[in-house]
Amino acid sequence: MTAQVYFVPITADESAASVDAKAVRLFDAAGFASLAEPDDLVGLKVHFGEEGNTNFIPSAWLKSIVDRFKSQGAKPFWTETSTLYAGQRANAVDHALLAHRHGYGIEDTGIPVVFSDGLIGRGEVEVALPKAGGKVVRVAEDVANMNALLVLSHATGHVAAGYGGAFKNLGMGLSSRKGKLWQHAVVQPFIDAEKCRGCGLCARHCPQDAITMTPRSGGGPRLLAAISKKACIGCGECLATCRTDAVTFDWNSESVKLQERLLEQAAGVIELLRGRMGFMNFIHRVGSLCDCAPSSPKDTLIDALGILASSDPLAIEQATIDLMNRRLGCDFHRHSHGVDFEVQFRSAEKLGLGSRDYVLIELD
Repeated sequence: MTAQVYFVPITADESAASVDAKAVRLFDAAGFASLAEPDDLVGLKVHFGEEGNTNFIPSAWLKSIVDRFKSQGAKPFWTETSTLYAGQRANAVDHALLAHRHGYGIEDTGIPVVFSDGLIGRGEVEVALPKAGGKVVRVAEDVANMNALLVLSHATGHVAAGYGGAFKNLGMGLSSRKGKLWQHAVVQPFIDAEKCRGCGLCARHCPQDAITMTPRSGGGPRLLAAISKKACIGCGECLATCRTDAVTFDWNSESVKLQERLLEQAAGVIELLRGRMGFMNFIHRVGSLCDCAPSSPKDTLIDALGILASSDPLAIEQATIDLMNRRLGCDFHRHSHGVDFEVQFRSAEKLGLGSRDYVLIELD
């Protein structure tokens, strides 16, 4: 079945007020106002950006969408979950303060932030997946208590999944802590001794202290990094920070498994809210790393391209990749860390999460 994907272009120098007006026009064209009834609790799933990141979706772009829900008598709120790794997003208190610093405080937006997995990520609900033989996944608890969900995703690269969009925003972003651990458990990085220069940068950035610097025998650098498989959570921070490409993964097997599990977690969210969800992807400040990493202008692949909206998560993901490929003049796979990110799309098809066949409707 052919899905409808709505699109509006944006430019890098466009004002926040102009992008906000375009976003709400897209919202209206996609029929998302029908998601909510008076007094409905409506989650707006966003990524607030880690400390040092400036690529996340600005809250000023979403002001009119918030107002649209409020004008209908609905009760919208920003929603997120805690991260596995240590940092400013590892618990609801620090994460809420970060959200405030990044423009998502109630003073700026008029609505609160609610963390769907509780204070430290343990709040969860188990969801059985009919399309996966009844397999059970663990989703953030309050997803089950929402009346509707609007998924607002910033399209990016990702060190472990190759690409991050709507499915990553659901599968990782609305998993409980156990759900996240289950996804990342398949990813085990290792050190290429010939490339390691013993600088210790990976050890300093490891959120779990899973990397130690050990004496090296023979010539060359004095120290060598070593990763504890028991302590490692597979977050990919070491891969992102290593300057000599000494950290590597067996992407052929591990990323495939991670992406398959990511999609199963996303399917759990969709199972709970099927028919009560909308999706919007924002293509701006696209880099090879996700918004959990500090921003770097050198990493920017696309400054600004546009915003998409659809009720079909797979169609919007396919349309996003197609548009980025055209702008880049090459396949986004070239920037995906050697990862076949279309595992996500094939898994979505198997799980009945949508269609890759779509028609793009550009707004005037």
